Amino acid sequence: DGQQPPVKALVCVAAAVAAIGGLIFGYDIGGSGGTFTMAGFRNQMDWPPVPTDGAEEPGFVTDEIGWITSLFALGAVAGSIPSGWFTDKIGRKFSIILYAVVFTIAAVIMGCANSVHMLYAGRFIGGIGVGGLSMASTCYQSEIAPESIRGLLVALQQLSITFGIFLAALANVGLKEWSEGWRFSYCGNGFLSVALVILMMFCPESPRWLYKVGKVDKARAVLHKVRQDYEVDLEMDLIAEQEKEAQLAAQHHWSDLFKAANNMRYRTLVGIAITSFQQLTGINAIMYFAPVIFSDFLSTSLALIANLILMFVNFVSTFITIACVDKYGRRTLLAYGAVGMTLTLLAVCLLSSDLADYKNDAAISWTIVFFCALYVVNFAFSWGPVGWIVPAEIFPLDLRGKGMTLTTSANWLWNFIIGKVTPELLRQDRLDLWGTFLFFAAWCIIMFVFTMLYVPETRLVALEEIDNVVSGFRRLPLKTRATKARLAPE
Repeated sequence: DGQQPPVKALVCVAAAVAAIGGLIFGYDIGGSGGTFTMAGFRNQMDWPPVPTDGAEEPGFVTDEIGWITSLFALGAVAGSIPSGWFTDKIGRKFSIILYAVVFTIAAVIMGCANSVHMLYAGRFIGGIGVGGLSMASTCYQSEIAPESIRGLLVALQQLSITFGIFLAALANVGLKEWSEGWRFSYCGNGFLSVALVILMMFCPESPRWLYKVGKVDKARAVLHKVRQDYEVDLEMDLIAEQEKEAQLAAQHHWSDLFKAANNMRYRTLVGIAITSFQQLTGINAIMYFAPVIFSDFLSTSLALIANLILMFVNFVSTFITIACVDKYGRRTLLAYGAVGMTLTLLAVCLLSSDLADYKNDAAISWTIVFFCALYVVNFAFSWGPVGWIVPAEIFPLDLRGKGMTLTTSANWLWNFIIGKVTPELLRQDRLDLWGTFLFFAAWCIIMFVFTMLYVPETRLVALEEIDNVVSGFRRLPLKTRATKARLAPE
């Protein structure tokens, strides 16, 4: 009758538990930036008070802000690289538990930090935990859930991350007046990682992994818990087929990603470019440093409130993502997103230049916040989700694991670079606020051109047909082949 089998409650529970990893990740993104303007934190780090009346932040403070932010991303690279080995060796479930324990240790270190170097250590170790969690939890979700709801799980993970960012921004507003409140901005998600460890103990292991290590009876037993009885045999056959494909993929070498055969070099470079561009939009310059940016023209309290508004917009925009991501072509979303981000960044550039007295005009100040929020919306429906979807779709199945590991590492590397250099760029003796936004606007223009020239459309293209689309790709018009296919009569 064409109807999908009903999804068992245990699947939803297990997927929701794994999504706590996204909450932890989001909280870490949104927590640190607000502390840079808190008096208690600055006093503990031996920093002077937040500069006022156009004064410049001391160079050593700018440098330490950059390291506190970027070491988290560097740790995530270190955590994500061996995560594939751990998930294969000890299982998806216990890999999640392992990385959650690592993050809990990091949360304790950050919460007890009495020096910037202790905080450095906590941030790096926390990055290891989050980097591994992001890979292990996504793998677990995709294998525990039936195909019919896997798209929803991508949305659930993104919702968890953006809600975590919003929670951290909300916590910062409530904690700003307490001298020790900043500690909870760094370690508050440690309570989430403890909850993840406990709850994950009661969740089933991935049936795909159980089959992989020869525990076929246990795999079948888990499938009876997470699938309808009449689906189990079909699912076992599917897992067996997937395992054969995985064994074929294991025969490939990393160098195969850069060979001319099957247009692999082109696919790899496009994948790396898209995930790198995702960071070069400047999104994490906003996510990490919005309170610092806003404190340039608003009071500390108002800067944190403006940041909260921004993070709420980011969370709500996730629902726009869910509505758009499978309705419009990938290239269409990337192109329009790049244009929208360019225009909003240029608006902020103009408003924060010497042409406008933004530091003394409340209307202009809040207009800058408005355009920053509009910029976040444009990112949320385009380069945010599609920046991950296209790389996953353009690699052939037997090289997808290696391809996604490489593109994800590139994303984290640029995340590290953006986190480190943005505080320097924002200095008045460097690019200043307007110049920094102009820098990212220029990258958005480059991204638009790149999308139109080099990114193939993969929406509504069957996985087995993507090879033909990628191999024969020549510059496509904005009205994509996939869009035409959708409009064609069945």
